[in-house]
Amino acid sequence: MICMHDQKLSQAVRWLKNRRSQRIELSVPVVVHRPPSDGPQFYEATQTLVVSAHGALMALTAMVATKQRLLVQNTGSGEQQECRVVYVKQEQTGPPRVALEFTRPAPSFWRIAFPPADWAAST
Repeated sequence: MICMHDQKLSQAVRWLKNRRSQRIELSVPVVVHRPPSDGPQFYEATQTLVVSAHGALMALTAMVATKQRLLVQNTGSGEQQECRVVYVKQEQTGPPRVALEFTRPAPSFWRIAFPPADWAAST
């Protein structure tokens, strides 16, 4: 008999194996904004919670929706990447958590000295 805990554990293991790249908890100052051609402008300074070669998780107060196109600028380097919203989770308190995916993998965007081996840009 399989208990509920074992089912959740096997789902989590499967989910981790399907990841394209490792995720790292890292606070990077960024500015998020909407491209001028995509509607009303907003600029929001925030910090990442988690980063990967394919994007990041952050808290955003601006109203965004899945599949929406945004631009993220790394405040430290000035580099900017186009991305799309892949997930929005409203928290009980505080701003929603928003997962952004780069339109193209950008393992060097976060300026991590030694990115994990699975952060190759070949996806």
